[in-house]
Amino acid sequence: MWAAGLLFGRTRALKKILRVFSSMRLALILLGLIMLACVLGGIIPQGALLQDYQNVFGDTFSRVILFAGLDRVFTVWWFVLLIGLLLVNLFLCSLIRFPSTLKLYREGFNLSNCLLQKKPSFELSVPAGSSRDFLKKLGFKKPLFQTVDGVHYLYQSRNRLGVWGSWLSHLGMLVIVVGFALGQLLHVDTSIYGVPGQTKQVEGYDIAVQIDAFEIILRDDHTVEQYIADLTIHHLKDNTSVKGQSKVNHPLQAYGMSFLQNATGWAVKVSSFKGEELLDERIICAGESMELKDLNEDHTDLALVVHAFYPDVIMTPAGPRTKSPYLNNPAALFSLYYQGKLVGQDLAGMGYDIKASDYRFVLSSPQPYTLIQIVSDPSLPLVLAGGVLMLIGFFLAFYLRPQQVWVRYEEGRERVYGYTKKGADLFSDKAAMLLKEMNTTT
Repeated sequence: MWAAGLLFGRTRALKKILRVFSSMRLALILLGLIMLACVLGGIIPQGALLQDYQNVFGDTFSRVILFAGLDRVFTVWWFVLLIGLLLVNLFLCSLIRFPSTLKLYREGFNLSNCLLQKKPSFELSVPAGSSRDFLKKLGFKKPLFQTVDGVHYLYQSRNRLGVWGSWLSHLGMLVIVVGFALGQLLHVDTSIYGVPGQTKQVEGYDIAVQIDAFEIILRDDHTVEQYIADLTIHHLKDNTSVKGQSKVNHPLQAYGMSFLQNATGWAVKVSSFKGEELLDERIICAGESMELKDLNEDHTDLALVVHAFYPDVIMTPAGPRTKSPYLNNPAALFSLYYQGKLVGQDLAGMGYDIKASDYRFVLSSPQPYTLIQIVSDPSLPLVLAGGVLMLIGFFLAFYLRPQQVWVRYEEGRERVYGYTKKGADLFSDKAAMLLKEMNTTT
């Protein structure tokens, strides 16, 4: 007896826990907290430094932001916990309610259940012989004749699929949340940049991007109309390739990834010399550097940083600017470092020697580079499927409300009854209006 009582107690406790974790109340609370967290994540800059937050929010609130993880809302432990609880809630809702929903769909719509209704949605008396016509105008075109306990009835149900609305909505939300969670784990969002002739491997993947050509189409006012990059995407593991063009708003699709033309800038060829001896020569994009370390064991440590490039440079009180996007008077803003210390900064034209002791750098062959953004989200079809399920669920729940009608034949009269769980007032008003129209016409 003691063991049976303990087992019964544990079963009751388990049922209570399941009711709590599958309740609509918990789902609404979790959704509210998640929405609040998303709002905070949109207002508060993510991944910034303490000093950045102090400049905006002050010292006290900045420390609260860091302590609560509001600087990384979407990866902090409590946000992950909220998402996990919502997943559990949606899963339990779908799992627990499926058998009852299926039973209701298969067995819940019949005349016997209707006759047990203590309070139908409406009850009307119609002229003898007009019940079928009345039901047809109400939307029930094929009622069936039935006899129960010697009493004759007409019965029909419609929109039975509507019982699946709530269940499909929960399932769709579950699929969407799972899809977004998988997207955070599996998505790709990186970039490469370079000039025609270069091949860049996508870091962490067996994919290399070969830049075959790059063109910038300008309007008459020198604004950009389109960027066009001719690319060859190599799959290094399978030894296969895909050729195509990447334009703004028209990415190249290959190997489950999208290659988007994202931005452009300028690059120059930088040649480094010791005396007349060529030491190194390569393409440097604006923002990059060329370093010379421990050359010929004389411990030389030089670095040339190309900060910006001006294709048609002019000097203004605010500093160098470019007059046009054409290579009429090209120059680059550079800094020269020796052993980490700044030793020079200036503008240098093409072919100009940037000297440091026995060493010199020469800039030449300016050309635009392309920046290709590479994105992939394999969970997107799953999220789309979840969205479709939710839309179907909403449609079933709001537009296919299950309704039942039955007619009871009595001596000299016919009584029409209707029942629906949702929208009973609308159903009743529609029936009353139809009856009024029938009485008016007759």
